[in-house]
Amino acid sequence: MAKKKRYRGHFCKVCRKILANEKFSGKGRTAHICKKCTRKLKARKSEEIAIACIYSVLSHCNLSRDDRKMLENYTHSRRERVRSEALTVLATFTRPTPSEEDEDFPDAD
Repeated sequence: MAKKKRYRGHFCKVCRKILANEKFSGKGRTAHICKKCTRKLKARKSEEIAIACIYSVLSHCNLSRDDRKMLENYTHSRRERVRSEALTVLATFTRPTPSEEDEDFPDAD
């Protein structure tokens, strides 16, 4: 028996919304891309999907090796927006070195 869906319609990967079935074409429904997003330029679509993938990492408490590798690959991207977003997300997960911790909390002596 199939698992019941919690929502009606389909999820669009590009605009990150749950939309009605009528908003998807036949091929778009299987690709999870709505009609509005299929009209966008291919580079713009891939950029939005990459940024959504980058920000999906923030839902985790710790970075796995695969997630860190993915973020490091995005830091070498030719697209400036993707590169800057990956660097900011990667910076939130990096631990400060012991010398930086000492500077933040000087001794009370």
